Amino acid sequence: MEKKLIIFTGPSGVGKGTVEQSLFTNQDLKLKLSVSITTRKPREGEIDGVHYYFVPSETFETFIEENKLLEYSKHFDNYYGTLYSEISNILSSGKIPFLEIETNGAKQIIEKYRKEGREDEICSIFLMPPSLTELERRIETRNTETYDLILKRLDKAREEIILSSMFKYVVVNNSIEDTVNKIKEIIKENFAHIIEANDQGEAGRKA
Repeated sequence: MEKKLIIFTGPSGVGKGTVEQSLFTNQDLKLKLSVSITTRKPREGEIDGVHYYFVPSETFETFIEENKLLEYSKHFDNYYGTLYSEISNILSSGKIPFLEIETNGAKQIIEKYRKEGREDEICSIFLMPPSLTELERRIETRNTETYDLILKRLDKAREEIILSSMFKYVVVNNSIEDTVNKIKEIIKENFAHIIEANDQGEAGRKA
């Protein structure tokens, strides 16, 4: 069964954003970031359809009732989720859907696909810190959280690490360069059918 999407997750502070940014500089991987849908208000500089799809709570709840969401969760009174249509549109464009989401959202998707006998369609990657001590150091160096919030993030990280056994690939983020190279190889191995089809199409257009 061909892979159809990448799920990428890990604890806060593990380095997901930096790894993701590096992966997306490589056009050969044919990645396209899946844009999440949310009920929260846009922050300054955020663009609807680029950073998120911003919708009222009533619309989001209608999407839940109509089963239009691959996964969803509620944080601080706001809904966040992934539309099935977003994944379909990315695949139709010949790209690989890349979902960088919370671990619980990733768990929902894995369980849903497993129940439907479609788990092989997912390439699930969990980014693991070298240790909780190192994770704490990385969070502290950001200088954006109080000590109480750091402790909460570490408690959540412990819960997320327990869930890492659900993922096909667990990559320890010792160094950004090594981590990015490992994930590139995982993507090339699992999505050769999309990458090669894109390469052939581009070669045909140039001919």
